[in-house]
Amino acid sequence: MTKKSKATLATHASLVPERNFGIPNPPVYHASTILKSNLSDYRNHVGEYDYGRMGTPTSEATEKAVAQLYGCDDIVAVPSGLSAIVVGILSAVKNGDQALFPDSLYGSGRRFVEQELPRQGVEPVFYDPTGKIDDLADLVTAQTSLIYIETPGSLTFEMQDTQAIVTLAHENGVLVAADNTWGTALYYDVFGHGIDIVIEAGTKYISGHSDVSIGFVGGNGDVGRAIRNHCLNYGLCVGPDDHYLALRGLRTMPLRLKQSEQNGLALARWIEDQPEVVGMLHPGLESHPQHHLWKRDFSGSCGLFSFVIDAGISDAAVDDMVNNLEMFGIGASWGGFESLISEANYKRSVSSRPNGRVMRIYAGVEDTNDLLADIERGFERLRNLK
Repeated sequence: MTKKSKATLATHASLVPERNFGIPNPPVYHASTILKSNLSDYRNHVGEYDYGRMGTPTSEATEKAVAQLYGCDDIVAVPSGLSAIVVGILSAVKNGDQALFPDSLYGSGRRFVEQELPRQGVEPVFYDPTGKIDDLADLVTAQTSLIYIETPGSLTFEMQDTQAIVTLAHENGVLVAADNTWGTALYYDVFGHGIDIVIEAGTKYISGHSDVSIGFVGGNGDVGRAIRNHCLNYGLCVGPDDHYLALRGLRTMPLRLKQSEQNGLALARWIEDQPEVVGMLHPGLESHPQHHLWKRDFSGSCGLFSFVIDAGISDAAVDDMVNNLEMFGIGASWGGFESLISEANYKRSVSSRPNGRVMRIYAGVEDTNDLLADIERGFERLRNLK
């Protein structure tokens, strides 16, 4: 079989029309009970499927398509991106272990790490995502079983030196898990960089239409088997309609991601030049302090970034700028077709915070000039009130 690009894989993965009466898209199987022909078959688990929660042709199609994109042995779908984070962590740690997490960790993931891991007998330790590798090495102990990375970091977009982290981890027999929602399988080769566990919120770019909650987590060999077994034991599964919508969204992800990237870069470059902006947090721009890591490791950038408004700008001015935007909804999540803006609310304990008000933008797939014009009008309103 000839090697295909990831864009082509996103279009063709898991298409088996010969098994579905010539229909290209895999059908939606609503199933709990799956019948066997006889008691012997039931007793010996004969057949491809045993019970709906454990897999159907619908779930298999989605999981295999995402696994093909990542080039890994197995990917499991779970009910949300947070579920994928939880499964990825718990499949790699046990009572008495220590796990290391970047201080930029996604807020809901951080809540789980801080509140739930200690109840499991696991010690969470936070590290500076842009700190020296020697400082991270000093945190590794005989009890360390996992180093978690998020590159770029949630809300403040720090880039991590994954090559150095993976080398350190594997020299010490430690697994590495990566939240790759920003990079996706299209722009960051998780397993090519030696990472053991991939986590992605399929709610975002894979589904792409702001109407599905789904996460993906997986790996190779024993790691992948441990993840699937963990999901099986916890009864984690995703409904068939959400599987279908995620797979349908995957088909156009390369096109949507390209337009989102283009819009994000155009917006970031314009916003960076405004006098009220004291910081631009977009790894794809040359001004980013870890741009060299993005350039080394990534083949593209997604449309999500933040910028920092001067702390002296009033709440009223910022609110007037944002509340009257026409193209940007105010809300959480991202990766859909529509552009979004929000104010970052986050916690840091071992690393510095940007000095100013952090605003996060997600650039959707609208016309670039329309988005720029809307943002320009927003800054005009801000200046009238600042």
